[in-house]
Amino acid sequence: MNTDLFYYSIAEIGISIIIGISLLFTTYKLIDRLVKKSFNIRIDNISYSIFSSSILFSVAYLISGIKAPILNSLRMISDNPEYNGSLILDGLKYTLLFLIIIIIAIAFINFISVKLFTIMTKNINEFEEISKNNIAVSILTATIIISISLLIKDSLYLLLESFVPYPEVPRIF
Repeated sequence: MNTDLFYYSIAEIGISIIIGISLLFTTYKLIDRLVKKSFNIRIDNISYSIFSSSILFSVAYLISGIKAPILNSLRMISDNPEYNGSLILDGLKYTLLFLIIIIIAIAFINFISVKLFTIMTKNINEFEEISKNNIAVSILTATIIISISLLIKDSLYLLLESFVPYPEVPRIF
């Protein structure tokens, strides 16, 4: 049995569960507080469910790849023969750095998505329509949120990878 691969996979599963559940729970509570209570939306509102589900999907989709940069950082640090620090402390440092970056990016992406829709539809108050259970408005808003998340994910992970301490490669030219 490959014990390194086993421990790597256990770490990846743990990171996914802890980060995923924490961020999704926090996002749900934030949406509940900022949107549902502000616009007096009832729990049985299908339009609100579509809207909040799209944001939760966006968050889950954007955080789904965060574990790769975290684990790459840990692997680069631990494979360095000159490294003599604490792998756990450095792992937490990189995890927090990547989490802060991705949380800011997710908030920005979802805010821009909703703002884009409100700019495109100047004559409609989207949240008022969602509170009235207007499913068409919520589907369009959800589509924009998910589409922008799909478009931005690769660039976001490229940004995160720029913080991974890869060894310097000599330039030939």
